[in-house]
Amino acid sequence: MNQAETQLKQLLERARQQLTRPFSNVQRRLLYVINITYLLLTPVFLISEKVGTGSYVPDNKLWFVYSFIWCTNLISGIHAYLSLRNSRISVFGKYLDFDVLKRNTRIEKTLRWTSILSVMLMSLANMLGVGNPSTDSLLTDFTLAHSLIVLSAILLSRVAMLIWSGIVLIVLIYVTFGQLGYSYQFHYLTPNEAIRYEQALEHHQAWALNRQTVLKANQLNPPLASRYFNVWLIFMTVATAIAYFFAGVALDLFKIIPKVTDDIKDAIEATKLAEEQHLLQQQETLSTELKALKAQVNPHFLYNTLNYFYIKSQEVDPPLAESIMKLAEIMRYSMRENFNTAHLGEEINYMKQYISLHQLRYSMYMNFTVTGDVEKREILPFLLIGLVENAFKHGNMTNPAHPFVVDLNVYEDRIEYFTSNLKNKKPRFESNHIGLSNMRQRLDRAYEKYTLDINDSNDLFSCTLIIYN
Repeated sequence: MNQAETQLKQLLERARQQLTRPFSNVQRRLLYVINITYLLLTPVFLISEKVGTGSYVPDNKLWFVYSFIWCTNLISGIHAYLSLRNSRISVFGKYLDFDVLKRNTRIEKTLRWTSILSVMLMSLANMLGVGNPSTDSLLTDFTLAHSLIVLSAILLSRVAMLIWSGIVLIVLIYVTFGQLGYSYQFHYLTPNEAIRYEQALEHHQAWALNRQTVLKANQLNPPLASRYFNVWLIFMTVATAIAYFFAGVALDLFKIIPKVTDDIKDAIEATKLAEEQHLLQQQETLSTELKALKAQVNPHFLYNTLNYFYIKSQEVDPPLAESIMKLAEIMRYSMRENFNTAHLGEEINYMKQYISLHQLRYSMYMNFTVTGDVEKREILPFLLIGLVENAFKHGNMTNPAHPFVVDLNVYEDRIEYFTSNLKNKKPRFESNHIGLSNMRQRLDRAYEKYTLDINDSNDLFSCTLIIYN
C-alpha cells in the first residue's frame, strides 16, 4: 500500500468518526445522565421507604433488583464519563487513553444494554406489583415503563423498543383484566370496608349517602381500572410511534454513515483506477507516436531515393519507373503524421497501390469494387489494408474461379467492407492471428459501434467489417 492510499484510508476513517461522533456523544451523555439519576435516586428511595414504612424494601426480592441496577449503572456511568472526557488522566505516572474506550464499541454496547435491561427488570417488577402491597401499580408504576419505550429506541434499537412495548402491553392487559378486573374501582378502602360501604349505599344508610355526597361534591368519585388502562394504552401507542419513526431516523442515519463512507471510498478507488488506465493509454499512444517519429527518419530518406530512381528510370524503363512510383506512393502514405484519422479515398488508393505492386510480380485474379462517396468519409489509417495483407500472405489468388474479392460500400450511416480469398494449400507457417487481434483492439479504441464477422473454413477465408457513424 503506497502513501497516497494510506492517507486516503485515514481521511475516510476521520470523516466517519466526525460524522458518527455527535450522535454517539449524545447517546453517551443521555446514558450518563440516566446512570447518575439511578445511582442517586436508589438510596433516596430506600431511605424514604425506611422512614415511611419501617423497612427498606417491602419484599426481599427487590434487594437483588436494586443491587443489580445500582452496580450496572455504576459501571456504565464510569465508562460513559471516561468516554466523554477529552483530557487525559494520569494514574501511577501513566496517562490513560480514553480514545480506546470510544473505539471499543462492543464494551460500550454491552454496558448500555445491561444498564437499560436492569432498569427494565425493575420496571417489570413494579408493574407486576412485586413488593407493592396495594393495588395502585396500574396508576403509578407504568410511568417508568412508558418512559423506557423512548429511551430504549434512542439507546438500543427499534427492535428492542418494540419488544419492550409488547412486554408492557402484555403486563398492562394482565394487570387490568387478570389481577384487578376491567371494572375494578380505586376507592382506597379495604375489601371489607368497600363491601360494607356499597351495601350501605344500597340500603340508603345516612352515613354512606353523606360520604357519597361529599365525594361527588369534591369530584372524588372512585375511578375504574378501565380508565387507566385506556390512558396507558394511548400513551404507549403514541410513545411507540414517536420512538419508532423519529428516534429511528437518527439510528438509521447512524447505520448509514459507515456505508456512505465505504461508497465514497469505492468511488475514489474507481476514479483512481480509471485515471490510471487513462494515463496508461496515453503512455501507450505517446510511445506509438515516438516510435512512428523514429521510423520516419529512414522512410524519408528512402522516399527521396525512390523519387530519384523514378526520374532516372523514366527514359530507360517506363514500367520500372511506374513500379517505383507506386512504391513511393505507398511510402508517402506510410509517413503520414496523423495516425488517428485519414480520408477513406487515401486508404483506398493506398490499398490499390499495394495490390498493383503484387500484380507486377505474378498474375492474379481479383475483383475490387468501391461504391459511394468516399472522399467525404474518414477512417482509421492502415485499418482496411490489414485484411488485404492477410490475403496476400495466406491466400491463393491464381484460381480464376475464386478471385480475391474486395468490396467497399459507403452509406450515410455506415461503411461496409468485405474481403474473400481462397486459402493457399501450400505448407506455410501457421497464422497466429496477431493482425486480426490488433485490428479488433484498434476498432475498440476508435469506434463506439462496429461489427467484425470472420468466416474461416477449410477452403475460404472471408471477413465482413461494418463501421457505423
